Amino acid sequence: MSGFMRCTGVSIPSICLFAVGLALAGTPPQQGNTSANAFGSESVSRGEKVKMEGLVISRQDNIVTMRTGDSDKVEIALTDYTKVVVPDGLLGKKQMPVSDLIPGLWIKVKGVGDSPGRLVAESISFSPKDLRTANAIQAGLLPLDTEFQASKRQIQTNVQDIQANQQQIQTSQTLIHANQQQIGEAMKRVSEITDYDVKYKASVYFPSSSAALSPQAEIALKGLAKNAVGLKGYFLEVKGFTDSSGNAAQNQELSLRRAQTVIAYLQESGNISLTHVFTPGGMGEAQPVSSNETAHGRAENRRVEIKVLVSRGLAEP
Repeated sequence: MSGFMRCTGVSIPSICLFAVGLALAGTPPQQGNTSANAFGSESVSRGEKVKMEGLVISRQDNIVTMRTGDSDKVEIALTDYTKVVVPDGLLGKKQMPVSDLIPGLWIKVKGVGDSPGRLVAESISFSPKDLRTANAIQAGLLPLDTEFQASKRQIQTNVQDIQANQQQIQTSQTLIHANQQQIGEAMKRVSEITDYDVKYKASVYFPSSSAALSPQAEIALKGLAKNAVGLKGYFLEVKGFTDSSGNAAQNQELSLRRAQTVIAYLQESGNISLTHVFTPGGMGEAQPVSSNETAHGRAENRRVEIKVLVSRGLAEP
């Protein structure tokens, strides 16, 4: 490692690291603080021999950042001579790799001050128990980080969904408001139409099981439409009926188709706007006008009744 003095010999005494500190500092060591200092949290001065302990918070290359007991951050510079050890037996020590200096590890450091807040490490020691704890912390960090990122992405997705839902809600509220206005207007019309006059009415007839208009029916409908369009505030009430042949469900469907056929013809050939037509009613075989026991009676029951109504409320100036 460039920038550090190497010492020769079998062992590397403390004076070697002390000399390294002097070489890096470029000034004579300060007197007063020695290795006798307790593990503490005082700022590291140049040339000062220090013992301290704290928690590793990061490591980048040969720099370990440690936080001491009073929350001071100290940078620990690792050299080729730095010993990283754990206790081994009663008095022995076991060499450990620098890679074990991971965040979350409680360490004890001996070294020489290089600059304020920085220490050139002679030795770093820690307990196997503290290493296991730090490894456990690290083992939990990745899953937690992965879960956090997944949760963060899910939250972002939820926020987008909420924003989209809010837009949909606003759109729906607008539509609901418009519908409420239309319903209100319709209810107003209905309430006013409870007091109405029947100006014209007609009935058209259909063959058995058919919803097709006959020529006679078309003529009757054209005449009715011609009279209706000249009225102010008119509405058409259209109801379809069947005879008793077939089942009730089929008759209900057939009666509605007959009423819809009449409305379609009035719109296309009679210039009647659908805004003047109430919802068609399919009455099935209900309300017969004649007996279903005879062919003639059944023919009279296969019909659509049309009434031209004038609301007194809408007809008023």
